[in-house]
Amino acid sequence: MSGAVLLGVDWGSSSLRAFRIAADASIVEARRTADGVFAGSGPFDARLRALLGDWLDDGLPILLCGMIGSDRGWVHAPYVPAPAGADDLAAALVRAPFDHSAWIVPGVCLAEGETRDVMRGEETLLFGLSAPSDRATVCLPGTHSKWADIAAGRITGFRTYMTGEVRAALLERGALAVGVAQQPSAAAFAQGAAAAVQGVTRALFQARARRLLGTLAPEHSAAFVDGVLIGDEVARESTGPLILAARGAIAESYAAVLTRCGRAVTVIDPEPLAARGLLRLARQAGIAA
Repeated sequence: MSGAVLLGVDWGSSSLRAFRIAADASIVEARRTADGVFAGSGPFDARLRALLGDWLDDGLPILLCGMIGSDRGWVHAPYVPAPAGADDLAAALVRAPFDHSAWIVPGVCLAEGETRDVMRGEETLLFGLSAPSDRATVCLPGTHSKWADIAAGRITGFRTYMTGEVRAALLERGALAVGVAQQPSAAAFAQGAAAAVQGVTRALFQARARRLLGTLAPEHSAAFVDGVLIGDEVARESTGPLILAARGAIAESYAAVLTRCGRAVTVIDPEPLAARGLLRLARQAGIAA
């Protein structure tokens, strides 16, 4: 195989993605499985070897990010404190016990007064953004959504919202679980976002009350809940231009609330960011050409 200078691996809690990354940071080829850190079983080295397969024949260096470096992962890569730049993370890479050259990217932690926060995986996406001089707020939706501030190529601050995890728990069991297949509804989503001003717990109960009284279709309960949770998340963030690193339905949902609030938003695909961030860190550390 040719055309690649690095094998990049984004190994999260529930999914695993690997990329053959070219010198211009483009993705030559990608492989994906549901073999996340917490979802799969067996030794991590065997799981990685099974995914990479013939890619290993080229002898390219491997750089991994995500929950694989957590205290429940392969090797613990300790957090680097914010503000943190690519040079800080590159200096803190941890060697993985693998029969090929492989390193793990550390996460980033934050301490502000009594507040504590952590990220692991998102830092690599953030370092995949274009110019080091950029100043921006970046939203990375997911199980644990991150809102990160970057300036002069450094992560200066961030906030985490358990939006995706709370959504899953609410719709799986309890008063908001309706037991019917859910369907998208822009109207129900907008109603949930508007209700969020009442406060999260009160607004969420509206999903049950409106359904029982016939003003919310059971199959639109999830859309309403999405509106409440995303609406509350957006309302807590400061105004100003925003980069939204998301794709598909989740990008559309966040963009709808942000537009409704009058925020200027630029939507970008997060997958190329992961490849660019991994290559940038690998080059900073001197492990890739």
